[in-house]
Amino acid sequence: MDNSELSSPLLSSPTSSVDGEVGEERYDTLGTTKKQHVSSRSITSSVLTDGSTLATSGLYSSGDPERGEASSGTDTPASDKMEHNLSGCMLAVLIFFTMSGGPIGVEPSIKAAGNLYAIIGFAVMPFLWALPEVLITTELGLLYPCASGGVRWCEVAFGPKAGLIVGYLGWIAGVANNATLPVLFLQYVLNQFYPHLYDDINGLLRYGILAGITLLLTIVNYRGVEIVGKVLVIVLFISMTPFLVMVIMGIPQVNTDRWLQTPNGETQTFNDDQFDLAQSGWFPQYVAGIALRPFINNLYWCYNGFDQGGHYSNSVSKGMFKRGMAGAFILTCSSYLVPVLIATGASNLSQSEWTAGAFATAATEIGGKWLGNWIVVGAGFSMVALFFGEMSADSLQLMGMAELGQVPSIFATRSRYNTPTVSAMYAILLGTAGILCLLPFSFTFIIELSNVGYCFAVTMEFLAYFQLRVRKAKDIRLLRKIWNVMLLIPTLSFNLLIILLASYVTYIYAVCMIAFGLVLIHATPIWRCIKRDKVGAAQDAKDVTPL
Repeated sequence: MDNSELSSPLLSSPTSSVDGEVGEERYDTLGTTKKQHVSSRSITSSVLTDGSTLATSGLYSSGDPERGEASSGTDTPASDKMEHNLSGCMLAVLIFFTMSGGPIGVEPSIKAAGNLYAIIGFAVMPFLWALPEVLITTELGLLYPCASGGVRWCEVAFGPKAGLIVGYLGWIAGVANNATLPVLFLQYVLNQFYPHLYDDINGLLRYGILAGITLLLTIVNYRGVEIVGKVLVIVLFISMTPFLVMVIMGIPQVNTDRWLQTPNGETQTFNDDQFDLAQSGWFPQYVAGIALRPFINNLYWCYNGFDQGGHYSNSVSKGMFKRGMAGAFILTCSSYLVPVLIATGASNLSQSEWTAGAFATAATEIGGKWLGNWIVVGAGFSMVALFFGEMSADSLQLMGMAELGQVPSIFATRSRYNTPTVSAMYAILLGTAGILCLLPFSFTFIIELSNVGYCFAVTMEFLAYFQLRVRKAKDIRLLRKIWNVMLLIPTLSFNLLIILLASYVTYIYAVCMIAFGLVLIHATPIWRCIKRDKVGAAQDAKDVTPL
């Protein structure tokens, strides 16, 4: 199949619903055609395999939301009928770099809780959170194979407004999550090469460096740089090899007594204590010596995002999708727990020394300066892959929302490099502006803001799962419904805990985020009317017979 014949799922033309009714908001009514929506040059969120572009982000869902039905047969958008060219192994790697990228950034959990409780957290979290999310994503992805992922599930369950809100919240969380990456990488560099500047770097200099990194990566992303196919495997090898070497060299040095170290009773600081509002909340901040907010938020940040696998559900066969989700689960969980076990057991770092970037220090102690430097290089490669993936997905998502008339149509054009222009100019600039606003804050505080946005979005996805697979599911037995409810109990409880632990500043951020989402819902008809008027005027101009 020729690449030029493939249309992006973000731009695919919706068709009729399962009842055979013609949708009111078909792209055809907006004057779009298949020729106008040819495949874009893939950027990180697309996968180029055997000549086919498999996009990983989209927003359209066909089917009847009121009845909780999915589209099938000829009602499936053309973009959702892509060839199944991804292997289970490749899918696992793609999901891994969509939501994890390796053990970088786990250090605040150890600092907040000590070795013992951090190890317990990384051993238990996969079963309390990650596994239920993987199972829910796998089931809904198989039932509703679409590049939209969670957006489609919520549209089918609750209607288009719910899909809009999930897409918006996901974009907000993605922007905040991307802001953590330059901050984290700088902390790795400072911790390894300039430790005297780690806590004393000039604030303006720090911001300038972070802004420079962000803008450089944004420009590269704008040019449509491809990190696709086997290149991701190479990035995985480069980023994870130093941690593997650290594990191999550290095993003989492990002292299991170090694993039993509990919090030392000292109040731990996380670089944002100067913001009283950011540190204060109504929920108890310390329990049994554990700094709950940074500990829980860091664990949540490390393991959330498996629902992103839903974006690939139309790119693989059912069997490969199951294997890919299982592989991503194993790869992600092991990439956290094993390095944490070795680093805490084979190094003499105290609890207060486990700041972001301390993995490089632990590797230096285990294998020498060269291994610590290698860890920093691996972290850099991982950070670039994660940044490109998140930025591209966020940009494509905003473009897709514009194509559906959910946001102004200015966000729907493409650059001369065939990337979404306003993903490359306006959408990317909008996301970059959000990142630049967050860069002055600490790594742990940005994580908290990212988690709150993701928490609301994934809660809606879980409620969609309840609606589709418990409340309205007539084809499954009672025991299966009970099992489905049991999957939701730990995940929704953890989401509630994230909200309870939030600081007052985070509550203000959440209120503003939700309020703007409500405004966006009510503004959607305006964008659609403007777009219809523009398309209608253009069509009228084409219909005028030249004299």
